[in-house]
Amino acid sequence: MPKNWTTVDLLRHARHDWLNQLQLIKANLSLDRTERAKEIMNEVIELSREESRISNLKTPNLAEYLLTYNWLKHPVKLFGKVKGESGDFSLYEEDLLHLTDELCELLNNSISGYEECSLVMTFVPENLHVCFDFHGQLSEKELVHNKVKNIFSTHKSMKVIESYIHDNECYFEIRLSS
Repeated sequence: MPKNWTTVDLLRHARHDWLNQLQLIKANLSLDRTERAKEIMNEVIELSREESRISNLKTPNLAEYLLTYNWLKHPVKLFGKVKGESGDFSLYEEDLLHLTDELCELLNNSISGYEECSLVMTFVPENLHVCFDFHGQLSEKELVHNKVKNIFSTHKSMKVIESYIHDNECYFEIRLSS
């Protein structure tokens, strides 16, 4: 669940992230790698736009969870995306927050190996869909798949419309309804 961040905590983490990006840009410029510096700047701009779209979903607690999750050094990195313009997911915020937290906990405890793992949560406001796309090595794939389906089934406002699990990928798409 969300951590109770103080203003100083939030500012410290945000400043740390920005300084890392600025140092990457500065280092590439000092090595005359201007194209790479421009790429990094474009990545920072796109990340900021994506964070803005996440913040505009009318789900402040879920947005905070998504924007601060990776600051806590979990084995699975979590990323939020919005297809198209931001929409209104406020009716589903509590369910989505609990679902995301349960899913992250399960995946963090189910990875195998030391490779980088990620979970991308994509919001599709146009038709109130949310997609979860996990990349990484899982131990006991079928067990994880069944547990994920069980997690989704406990939330009455969600219906799984597509799901699959492959060697290094696990995908679930849900439709939200009242």
